[in-house]
Amino acid sequence: MILTVDGRRVELADGATVLDAVNRLGIALPQLCKDPDRAALGACRTCLVHVDGQRGTPAACHLPARDGMVVDTQHPEVVRVRATVLDLTRSMLTPAPHRNGFGQLGEAVARHGRLEPSWAPLHAYDEDASKSFFVLDRDACILCGRCAIACDEVQQIGAIALLGRGHATKVGVFGDGSMASSVCTSCGQCVATCPTGALRPKEPSGKIASTVSTTCPYCGVGCGIVLRVREGESEGESEGGLPLGQKGGRLALMTDDAPTNRSSLGMLCVKGRFATGFVHAHDRITRPMIKRDGRWHEATWDEALDAAADGLATHRGRFGALASAKATNEDGYLVQKFCRVVMATNDVDHCTRLCHSPSVEAMLASMGSGATSNSYQDYEDAGCLMVVGADASANHPVIAVRFRRAVSRGARLIVVNPKRVELCDQADLWLAQRPGTDVALFNAMARVIVEEGLADERFIRDRTEGFHAWRGALETYTLDHAERVTGVPARHIAQAAHWYAKPAFSGSCLVWGMGITQHVNGIHNAHALLNLSLVAGQMGSPGSGISPLRGQNNVQGCGDAGCIPTNLPGYQHYVEDTLARFEAAWGVRPPGRTGRVVTEMVDGCLTGATRAMYVVGENPLLSEPDLHHAEKAFDQLDFLVVQDLFLHETAERAHVFLPAAAFAEKEGTFTNSERRVQRVRAALPPPGEARADWWITAELAKRVARRVGVGVGSQFDYPGAAEIFDEMARLTPFLGGLSHARLDREGGLQWPCPTPEHPGTRYLYGDSFPRGRGRFIPARQIETAAELPDTDYPFVLNTGRLLYHWHGGTLTRRVQGLLELAPRLEIAIHPADARRLGLDDGARLRVESRRGELSGYARVTEEVKPGAIFVPFVKLGESAANFLTNAAFDPSSKIPEYKVCAVRVTRA
Repeated sequence: MILTVDGRRVELADGATVLDAVNRLGIALPQLCKDPDRAALGACRTCLVHVDGQRGTPAACHLPARDGMVVDTQHPEVVRVRATVLDLTRSMLTPAPHRNGFGQLGEAVARHGRLEPSWAPLHAYDEDASKSFFVLDRDACILCGRCAIACDEVQQIGAIALLGRGHATKVGVFGDGSMASSVCTSCGQCVATCPTGALRPKEPSGKIASTVSTTCPYCGVGCGIVLRVREGESEGESEGGLPLGQKGGRLALMTDDAPTNRSSLGMLCVKGRFATGFVHAHDRITRPMIKRDGRWHEATWDEALDAAADGLATHRGRFGALASAKATNEDGYLVQKFCRVVMATNDVDHCTRLCHSPSVEAMLASMGSGATSNSYQDYEDAGCLMVVGADASANHPVIAVRFRRAVSRGARLIVVNPKRVELCDQADLWLAQRPGTDVALFNAMARVIVEEGLADERFIRDRTEGFHAWRGALETYTLDHAERVTGVPARHIAQAAHWYAKPAFSGSCLVWGMGITQHVNGIHNAHALLNLSLVAGQMGSPGSGISPLRGQNNVQGCGDAGCIPTNLPGYQHYVEDTLARFEAAWGVRPPGRTGRVVTEMVDGCLTGATRAMYVVGENPLLSEPDLHHAEKAFDQLDFLVVQDLFLHETAERAHVFLPAAAFAEKEGTFTNSERRVQRVRAALPPPGEARADWWITAELAKRVARRVGVGVGSQFDYPGAAEIFDEMARLTPFLGGLSHARLDREGGLQWPCPTPEHPGTRYLYGDSFPRGRGRFIPARQIETAAELPDTDYPFVLNTGRLLYHWHGGTLTRRVQGLLELAPRLEIAIHPADARRLGLDDGARLRVESRRGELSGYARVTEEVKPGAIFVPFVKLGESAANFLTNAAFDPSSKIPEYKVCAVRVTRA
């Protein structure tokens, strides 16, 4: 249909409103109750228009568009009425300098010539500044309801609502308490949508000089963010103790979301919204440094790179490298290329070894691909979600929103976790198995699926192999046996099997985290899960699939780029044709044998097998298990080069420190948990003499090559990150159709994307598996853990992440607002255990294992079972969970057992 607005014709689809026409034409019309990315609420009555042949001044937001309609937004009568409505609305508010003219409302009032309000405000409220990053200022609130919708419908949290009736109506939280007393997670969705500044960040006002669209540097969700750069400030502490400025500007406290981002759809969590300020931290290292006589000395880049090259060249052959899952694909690609071309070794790894190496290994063996098979959209489309060993609300908050949306649309939610996590509140079924008994649970579910006719026989016949041998291995896994081993009632196991295999609509998504992988039997756990998806045929179609939730922002991409010892880029094996192709591209033949994983490199420090290491953007002396053991190992190194932002625990032991650019200061790409490759863009120049990781690695590679006699020619000469990506894409078939230019034009795309014309791939295995057929691989319930409770150490330790910190906290401990939200190490303990030990909530306690100890504060909760405690990974004070954890590892994937060890708990 075609209608005319202010003399301009516009064509709209059926079902559109007049406001859609106004916005399509870019006409300025107040719409205070409408978020730009959601439907209008119809609460503000400011989008009034005149329609030829129609009486009155209808609101455009709820006026259906009709073919031939003639609309006038500037008709004298409608302008008069609209100005009066705006005047009444503005009269609800109390002017003050810090309220900055009331945002969108102030702009609309000014356009209508109303300079002063005609009435006094009815109420005066105290400002609620109880949250760390933003305030609720009800004297600037017009009751539009956008914040409540953002919280309830967008984020699915429900912390904010309109309370009261009539003139007493106000924005508030349950019980009319402070914002800090509510279930608010500080995601800032309400702040982003508020049209008046009633919800606004705690930051002095300032002019935004530029905005840059990029990708969040925290978890594997890969949310789109828009960095807001304030006009340049002098170096030093800014007003209110906010982060350090730098030449060229400073990031604003709050980032904007990106509604067009296909992974995040305009949502962010507290870290993505408010925690990018670590790039300005006061202890950021911005100049190269060399350690002499135990003390750091600043150096030029030539001096530092030469010193690093001398040390690494000396120990070629007894060398290992750690690449960074927080750096870009391009950075990682050059680290592994340096190792293979110059250092002649495949001893390169990254943190996937410590999180999802069993998942990758199992998926490669069973399917031929080591990545998530589906998309985040499939979570919302699924009829059943089974979330195993993952606390998505804390670790992947935006994915947790999608889970909650699926539940609101009727999907079944099964949570499998020994610890009660937030998703249990929405779950239809919570299976709280004993730690380490996952195989018994999933094999019993599989047996139910087979014996009760729930298996997808056609899928098994046409698409898989190994079914009969696997079926025979299930004989001992009866429901009764599983109940005895796992502690989960047999009827619940059977119910979960039915819901997963035969959802009421669509398909089923199987989603798991490190609660599955970080065990000595992690590879068996992963195979047991994959067998479930194969027997039920729950992959290769919309609303189904298998999803290991990746931890770091670019852990998927770092593996894709080849930063693993078992494969070349693109998970390509060390076979003759592949080695020859890389030799032709690189000018040097890569080594043809599997290298060492990170845990083997660390152990090699004690045996002499590792004499030098190059650590890029990782902090193994916080992330390795049994930290006392790891510290002793690193102390034995002859030479250590660390390339990072901060002088963290590992960097303190280095001989050379190379200062790197942060995510907001460089170009490149990240690949998220749904295989989506997305652009990373520079919003600021690097501070001081910091440089992009890829540049540092390339310069180091050229210097080492000269010292060891490897002719690299122009192999490490790149104009920029785009050219590095092009080389990686040429050598990695599933990235072959991607480039920076294409990603800039089209946004993030999911691999495989083999040609420039290919649209990307929403889900894998629709017709076939990369290895031909999906393979059933029997999984056995072996030992539940390498170390079990006993008389001396009677508690089971579980570890994991927190919403308000990221992993060990190297970044988030440098964001003051996050430290306010989670300032101390809190250890979850069951009320019965707390009573027995005489511990009140908040009491100091000590936790000891056979390897170390830490102290913290009791958080008495039924989230954990009696006999179990939960310690988060973040290091607060001098306490870190990995002083306790066990270095025992899964013999296949070499992942350490972070999830189970024996400890004792006493009053501190």
